[in-house]
Amino acid sequence: MSFLRRAASKADDWIDSLRSEARRREGQDERIIVVPYRGFGTSGKIWLRGSVVEESTLEKPSIQGGLLEDLYITLQRFLAEEIMEATVTVRYGDVTTTCTTDTDGFFYAELDVQTAEGWQEATVTLEDFPGRTQAPHSVAGEFLVPSADARFGIISDIDDTIIRTGIAAPLQNIRTVVESDPEARVAFPGLAPLYRALQREGAEPVVNPVFYVSSGSWKLYDLIVRFKALNGIPRGPMFMDDWGLDETRWFKSSHGKHKTGTINRIMATYPDLGFILVGDSGQHDAEIYVEALHKHGDRIKAIWIRDVSDDLRDAKVQEIFSAARQAGVPAFAEEDLLQAAIDAETRGWIRPDDLVAVRAEIDAAAVTVKRDQVGP
Repeated sequence: MSFLRRAASKADDWIDSLRSEARRREGQDERIIVVPYRGFGTSGKIWLRGSVVEESTLEKPSIQGGLLEDLYITLQRFLAEEIMEATVTVRYGDVTTTCTTDTDGFFYAELDVQTAEGWQEATVTLEDFPGRTQAPHSVAGEFLVPSADARFGIISDIDDTIIRTGIAAPLQNIRTVVESDPEARVAFPGLAPLYRALQREGAEPVVNPVFYVSSGSWKLYDLIVRFKALNGIPRGPMFMDDWGLDETRWFKSSHGKHKTGTINRIMATYPDLGFILVGDSGQHDAEIYVEALHKHGDRIKAIWIRDVSDDLRDAKVQEIFSAARQAGVPAFAEEDLLQAAIDAETRGWIRPDDLVAVRAEIDAAAVTVKRDQVGP
């Protein structure tokens, strides 16, 4: 099996190189842009990742678009040519590093540089690429350096945690995956005010960082960013997955491998922070988070799981959570995050008026659902 993966990966790279050579000889048809993803850093180091893509792959559909338009735009994203061997520079202050995109069009930048706290911007410039007929262009690359006053961070899943996708129901999920309009996606009620409250922890300035981890493809990155902005969900560094062939996988990393590796990386980067872990029961977040508890001990402050699964899976999650509760770590698996918010208010992580806001949003959503079910 590993031989077949290696052969498929080499064939995929060969096809990419042919396309790149054709671009070099014939020039490009579409405008090429660089897309930096929200990164992260410490007082002395920055990590930024991004991709070089055809601008048309980020086309925004009309709000009235139907399933066929969504499917077309989604396929366009996943089948678009990946711009390999592009030269990208990343500059912050007086420090600059140069990167070359890989066969999937990604670049990875690390800068050893002193930074300020909070959200910062590096300058990311697409300098050159095969077949270039356009001038270099620069964009801002955001990254977060958590405050020295932060007491904890939040590591949050995306699918079926902040955005309703139906991972646990594959037929429902197909429609959601190809839904290319962020305005049409549904946010879970109560989550946005809860996350904003946890960021502040009773103070007005944003202090505690939120990190978002998903096994979804980076090709959906801009849709997720727009969705969070539309729904008032705090921004944070993003850790998504690279879907495609390589020598270690057929299509994408396993959910557990990707999420476990990312959690370990975040916690190693910020060794003085504890973390609240938020996920859903549709995949294996409960197992992954309890494994993190075993590895990182009292740095795990709480585990909150949104219940989106059947009774058999629910019983399994409760069994898994027994280990967390024995360790004195609050662990909740509920249809909404109200019980988690109540516990957070009790522990002083959010204010009483924040809890009122969370409860009000959840209650309002329940009333709307009930009214829709009853009909006019």
